[in-house]
Amino acid sequence: MRFLCLLLCCFPLAAQSSDELLTAVDKLRHPWPSFTVEIELTSAKASQHWKVTARENGDARVEGLSEKEKGRAVLVLGDAMWLLLPGTKRPIKVTPQQKLLGPAAGGDIARTRFAVDYSVKEKGDEVLDGAACWRLALVAKRPSTSFRTASLWVAKNGIRPLKAEFFLPSGKLAKTAIFGAPQSQRGASVIVHMELVEPKGASAELHFDHWSPAAVDAALFELPIKR
Repeated sequence: MRFLCLLLCCFPLAAQSSDELLTAVDKLRHPWPSFTVEIELTSAKASQHWKVTARENGDARVEGLSEKEKGRAVLVLGDAMWLLLPGTKRPIKVTPQQKLLGPAAGGDIARTRFAVDYSVKEKGDEVLDGAACWRLALVAKRPSTSFRTASLWVAKNGIRPLKAEFFLPSGKLAKTAIFGAPQSQRGASVIVHMELVEPKGASAELHFDHWSPAAVDAALFELPIKR
């Protein structure tokens, strides 16, 4: 269990430049400066239910709600990820290599802030599944970013993300994210569904619900003291 978090939300209607497009996509995934949201993750191997508390700087706390995950939590602090297990005060750090694998990679993708993490190297016009899109070739701004390059397809009609591909440092495709249509919750337009697909075909469905702006307790983001 290394599933991590997410972040999403609303949209300026007239975004045109590359930077504006990334900001618009991020606002569909980050509706308010700080917020909570619940995530249902389903795959052929697992069904999980999590609550995410996110704050303005991008840090997040992911807490298990389903029976198997109760008492478990993940802290995302900057580029570092920590796993907190019941019955122990010693957090387990998720290594950079682990962040590229399995559910941890899915969590890293779910929380990606495109405008913060990436620069646009190239912008072009494409048609994806019959929809006119901008295709943005992205390069990570920091060496610590898990996926050094990515491609993002943004629909011109409504300006929303349709698909993103994330690549390993070798250039090999690692994950594909397919975004569902935005819906309104608490007065904000948010992404409520995302599918993560691996190159060999395995996939996981993520459903986001109970979005809510929220004041964040700083204590939730403190690592337990090691003893």
